[in-house]
Amino acid sequence: MVHLIFYTVLIVSYFTNIFLNSQNLTYFIGVLVLICISISFSGAMRLFQVSGAIFFLVGLGLFLQAGHPIVELPYYVTSTVPIMGILYAVPFINSVIYIGRYDRNVSQLLESDAQHLGQLYSRGSFVTFLLGGFLNLATIPLVDSVLKKTLKELPQRLKKKLIARSILRGYALSLVISPMEILVAISIDITGISYLTFFPWLGLSVVLLLFADWCLGWQYRSFSIQNGSKQTENQADSADTPHGLSDPMKKTLALFCFLMIFIVIVMLTNHFFDFGFLQTVSLIIIPYSFVWAMVIGRFKRYLNYCFPVWKQRTIGLKNFMFLFLSIGLLTLVLKESDFIQYIYTPVEWLMKTPILLFLSIQLIFLALAMVGFHPLVTISILGSAMHIVMPAINPLSLAIVLTTSGLSTVTAGPFNISVSLVGNLLQVSPYRVSLWNLGYAFLFGSVGSLIGWFLL
Repeated sequence: MVHLIFYTVLIVSYFTNIFLNSQNLTYFIGVLVLICISISFSGAMRLFQVSGAIFFLVGLGLFLQAGHPIVELPYYVTSTVPIMGILYAVPFINSVIYIGRYDRNVSQLLESDAQHLGQLYSRGSFVTFLLGGFLNLATIPLVDSVLKKTLKELPQRLKKKLIARSILRGYALSLVISPMEILVAISIDITGISYLTFFPWLGLSVVLLLFADWCLGWQYRSFSIQNGSKQTENQADSADTPHGLSDPMKKTLALFCFLMIFIVIVMLTNHFFDFGFLQTVSLIIIPYSFVWAMVIGRFKRYLNYCFPVWKQRTIGLKNFMFLFLSIGLLTLVLKESDFIQYIYTPVEWLMKTPILLFLSIQLIFLALAMVGFHPLVTISILGSAMHIVMPAINPLSLAIVLTTSGLSTVTAGPFNISVSLVGNLLQVSPYRVSLWNLGYAFLFGSVGSLIGWFLL
């Protein structure tokens, strides 16, 4: 309960200060950040404890070396609070998907008759893509359970490889065009571009990568599905209805419409109020979720379901609270220290050949993900040097490269939560899951690099 109270006070104070922009409230938020870091340490996993402690201690050392009085510390620890604002708000929109039964209806698209594994692979990837932006990690066990039922007769290794590839690739692609994805929002804030300009190019990268994924999945077409012609009772009923569209298709279209409305509201709000994209998204998620529940006529059920889920998820933020709030101190003081030159120097050399810079960024994300660096940590560190790049390189190109490079680790980062979750569900090492997807992860980042290069 202590964690729930302090986390909530922190986020509510942060939301309030977006409107007030008060120095006193900023200081209070900084004090709350230090308290949240302290109370989160004991409940965090060892990897997060070690990483967060190193980042905080290095940041504290740089802070003291710069000669700042310790009483100013709260001002230097608030830079990553916006990240926590989105993580805090996401359960509210997850709950709408559940009470609206969007997850169940869309997942039925997987159960319709597929003749061979090539078709099933594409459907698994597509359903994960449809749900991932709203349900986040909850999408993975949902699609996994449906695929396992369909593939129970297959050899274990083939089944596990197909599931790992289909789910993780579709999930990563769903995040690319999701305005609620933190890496997307940070890329926009770093480069200063508008989401309206960014979205079409993100969409192009998704289309290209989804097509490439389905072509790669077509290798499974030689494996037939014995129960491919069977339909569930619900599907048979919906197929017999004279209304044209089945319930799963109606739910899919509704989901798409609500996503588009959300994107429009975010863009308009950010245009008129200029809060910053990350702050705008975190502000809108909760009220939009309430209105969505009212529109579909399930508001009371939404409240009954949402608040227990929100409470559980908020208390479970200990890992991210400790890691991301700790990295906030380091990224802010690093910009003011002489050590930033160690980042500036190679970046200045690479920016003379932009494609080398883009490829280096994607390799840095993948390499650091392999040794336990969360992509949000990597982008926070790289972001401190990006202002020297933007006068010479199209910010849109840079935003695309940062987004696709960072999200490529969703498919092949052994310490990434998505990869670890799939490994746990399949009872396979996360490193093996990463190996199955490593080539695609490199392709994922390379498509972004090529689009970025094209836009120069």
